[in-house]
Amino acid sequence: MFCHVTRSDSVVMEVEVDAKANGEDCLNKVCQKLGIIEVDYFGLQFTGSGGESLWLNLRNRISQQMDNVSPCRLKLRVKFFVEPHLILQEQTRHLFLLHVKEELHRGSLRLDAEQAAEFCALLAQAELGDYNPNTAKYSYAHLCGEEPSPATLNGLISKHQELEGMGRPSAEYQALQLVSTLENYGVEWHWARNSEGQSLAIGVGPEGVSVCKEDFTLINRIVYPVFQMATHSGKSVNLTVTKDTGESVVLEFKLVSSRAAKGLYRAITEIHAFYRCDTVTSAVMMQYSRDFKGHLASLFLNENIDLGKRYVFDIQRTSKEVYDRTRRALFSAGGTTTTDASAGGQRCRSMLRSLGEDGEEDEEADEEEGACEGCQETRLVRERLQRLQEALLCALCCEEEINAAFCPCGHTVCCQGCATQLQCCPVCRSEVDHIQQVYLPTCASLLNLALPSKHTSYTIHRALPSHRDAAMDYTDSEKIC
Repeated sequence: MFCHVTRSDSVVMEVEVDAKANGEDCLNKVCQKLGIIEVDYFGLQFTGSGGESLWLNLRNRISQQMDNVSPCRLKLRVKFFVEPHLILQEQTRHLFLLHVKEELHRGSLRLDAEQAAEFCALLAQAELGDYNPNTAKYSYAHLCGEEPSPATLNGLISKHQELEGMGRPSAEYQALQLVSTLENYGVEWHWARNSEGQSLAIGVGPEGVSVCKEDFTLINRIVYPVFQMATHSGKSVNLTVTKDTGESVVLEFKLVSSRAAKGLYRAITEIHAFYRCDTVTSAVMMQYSRDFKGHLASLFLNENIDLGKRYVFDIQRTSKEVYDRTRRALFSAGGTTTTDASAGGQRCRSMLRSLGEDGEEDEEADEEEGACEGCQETRLVRERLQRLQEALLCALCCEEEINAAFCPCGHTVCCQGCATQLQCCPVCRSEVDHIQQVYLPTCASLLNLALPSKHTSYTIHRALPSHRDAAMDYTDSEKIC
């Protein structure tokens, strides 16, 4: 079965999967082609019969959700937005920015004139490089809905010229950092009607649910702590919330179809678990329904049989777990020095031996071969030490070495000077009771290891762990019934 997956930049990728494949198989193949490890931030969307955008459940079969349409037409979209400094891969950050540009054009994210000018200059630097009057183009009209005035255009050119020499990754990072400060960053939108028939845009985000008009003007904001229950029935979604007076109120929203209602209910539960909980509870992860065949099999054969199971939610990790998992994966990916060195040495040997025709040339080739192996090994060791050195630097100022731990969470990400200026942990956002000084290996002691001796073969058996690679026991902080 073929799946045509469209990215935010309109590039279509063709992926072949088994006819009985789950959505996770397709997403993994797409992310593998793009070189993305942070797969949990993304999802696959498809269009329902009513024109609504629905998320493909990655734990269920694609054929059960797509009405056996071949080829399956899907969209690769960001499902969970996080702060730019928590994104560890440049390719992931690039896809985040492409999705953000779509939201800006749609109007769910809004920039003022100054922000729009800065954002346009950063986009031009990322896409076109340094300022050139013949190639400079700005998307100001798409962001603000009006053509820039001459004064605004001159300001755009001036801002673009100030970015001379900035690389594409840095420009994209700053552009995404600018957008992440906006009010509706990371909000997923659903279209519904209230009990009075008024058209609404329901935004589900990291802090709660926003009820807005069709033009995204805010009507009411409901934070997660006041939620008592979220249920769906047919085309309706009911939210039971607690008012300031202690009274319980039920808010009802009607959507275009029952699948859209399930999508809103699923978004509230999954987004709440991803951002607010330390780990996904089994009540959420293992919630499923059965088809008729699976129900009969569970009655007569085995109650725990997997036949006919359709999971309600596909979230398997929270934002903290995704970050820690990615750090470990990237660290492990850089630990193949022995394999890389032997492969590089083999290439050098084959090239040098192909040039040697007599004994004299063979002897010279052997000497060059040993030199190549030594250079290769030295370079690989130095690269590993450089990565270790960067891991021990403060994540905030990037100048001092890490020597502070936040209590009681225990995260070690910065130096004493930066830690004293923070009231909450930058990793888990928990309040800081006090700061404990810690003593990690110094960068100088690591760099002293980079002095190779002649005929020394380096094999790194066990590297120093990163400051976030410590195992953590996660507990549930909040949950929605």
